[in-house]
Amino acid sequence: MQKRVKTKKEYHLLTALRALGFVGVSLFHRFSHIFPGGYLAVIIFLLLSGFLTMMGADNKKNIDFKKSLSIFLNKYIKILGPVLFIMAIVMGFSLAFAREVFDDSIKSVIPVALNFENIQKILINEDYFNQLGNFNIFNHLWYVSMYMQFIAIFMVIDGFTKKLNDNIKLIVHLMITIVSFILMINLGKSNSDITRIYNGIDTRISAFALGVSLYLLNKNYLSKLKFSESFLKICGISLGLLCVIPFFLVNGKDIKSYKFIFMTYTIITGLLTLTLFNYEKNYYSVRKNRLQLISYIGDRSYYLYLWQYVVQIFSVYFLHGINNFLVAIIEIFAIFILSELTYIIFKNKKINLSLIMISILALIGLRITSASIGNAKEKEIAELRKEITANEELIKKRNEEAKKKSQKKSSDKKDDKGLKESINNVDTKTLDSLNKKDNPNFEEKAYDDFEFTENELDYLSKVSITSVGDSVIINADSYIRKYIPNFYLDGKVGRDMVSGPEILSSIKENIGLADIIVISLGSNGSANHADMDRIMEIADGRDVYFVNTSHTQSYMDYVNNSIKDYCDSHDKAHIVDWRNYIQDKPDYLAADRTHPNIPGSDAFAKLIMRKILNVNKVQS
Repeated sequence: MQKRVKTKKEYHLLTALRALGFVGVSLFHRFSHIFPGGYLAVIIFLLLSGFLTMMGADNKKNIDFKKSLSIFLNKYIKILGPVLFIMAIVMGFSLAFAREVFDDSIKSVIPVALNFENIQKILINEDYFNQLGNFNIFNHLWYVSMYMQFIAIFMVIDGFTKKLNDNIKLIVHLMITIVSFILMINLGKSNSDITRIYNGIDTRISAFALGVSLYLLNKNYLSKLKFSESFLKICGISLGLLCVIPFFLVNGKDIKSYKFIFMTYTIITGLLTLTLFNYEKNYYSVRKNRLQLISYIGDRSYYLYLWQYVVQIFSVYFLHGINNFLVAIIEIFAIFILSELTYIIFKNKKINLSLIMISILALIGLRITSASIGNAKEKEIAELRKEITANEELIKKRNEEAKKKSQKKSSDKKDDKGLKESINNVDTKTLDSLNKKDNPNFEEKAYDDFEFTENELDYLSKVSITSVGDSVIINADSYIRKYIPNFYLDGKVGRDMVSGPEILSSIKENIGLADIIVISLGSNGSANHADMDRIMEIADGRDVYFVNTSHTQSYMDYVNNSIKDYCDSHDKAHIVDWRNYIQDKPDYLAADRTHPNIPGSDAFAKLIMRKILNVNKVQS
């Protein structure tokens, strides 16, 4: 008979690791421009859950199926109770004071309550890393659905293997881990599969199953080895750093991170869990008050996690435009207060069931209310997506026409370099004569003066633009071409500044650059000066116009300040201040508060035109 592993009531270092998981995920939600890899911290939660779930099952070996089912139902109530309560409270508040939040969030109520929110995200292809204009306060609760699915899977496997020895169990869970890793690597080939990988049960179960496997491996093999205290300390510190550093470096929008980085991070997290577990069991003796704050965060991590994103979305909705530091302080206080209150409420098991029933009834009522009042924003967003997709196709055709014109000109001149020299069919001498930057009598017009003179329109019609952009500029394409027929746009939804240099370089190599470069890549969280430097180098002395951004995400001010600082320090870099223009004109934006509508797209184009005219000192 195997000797049962003696477990402590609580492992403070594993609690600290759970705190690290919460901090990593929260930093990603709130400051994704600084901590783009914080999303990896969910792996910490999943792996620890697997490790501790197996530990708990190992201490309850002799219970029957009926008791196991009772344990599962109690766990279900413990996990879902606070979720249902929070959803009912915030949805009622949203209906009364934040209709957009209500409309965006109501679609997740049933999937979260029935534990298939992660599956819904795959079915509707909702990008976790691109939430522009999305006020869904339950966007993070896919994790709860996935966690409950893993618990159910574990209990089924445990039921079938309960009478088998630990070696068989270890093999089963290791096989699940390996198969899951292989599936992730195979899917990690196209950006279109990121949502599938991120929310897939089969791809994400690797972390949970590895946690189970490591507990069994440690119990039956590693615990028999004697690791020195210094060795475990060095391993703990090293592995801890390896868990934190990726928060700053890994980008979840890049499919490459799902090939091996995801797998490597999972293994590192598993090794860190083993190290902390064995170190505390054999050497670490500490009063809880020495780790008071960390222990508190770890103990309350689930409740903190449930409230963090909810509070963040409400602060974006209600406190938009207020100093970021002040908003962050308000958020922190609100998160801790609300999570503590929820923890206290659900600590009382008598209140627990009553609140759950009340919450379920409230959510049913809110869902019926939503069906009766409708969701106008959903229809608008659907139309916006169709419009962007249609314009992407039109842009491809227009760009092909521009290529053909350039090729024809090149053929007429019998000059092989013609294609790369110009895409606009404008004579070089004519362009030289248009350059009026040395005009001493020029008086700059207001940035929002869109009353263009005949001379200004004539100037614009003779210059050419190469542009790299995201979805914001796509719908403005036709409006820009009204002024500048020789316009080449490479635009794509979800793109950011990081991809700018590579795309611009490709255009330069295969088509050639126009007289002016316009970059509209600020909407998706990045405006690194290093990327902007590379864009300027590729531009070869041309003027580059960087359009800043206006949206609802927390990183907007960071991106806009970075663009402004860069343009202020580079003579050939110029900022087009879309944010300043649009911030008081909500009627010029689509329902997502990010993309310009028809009048907004017209203004977006005119804003670029006026900046070009002012920079080049074009006289009226």
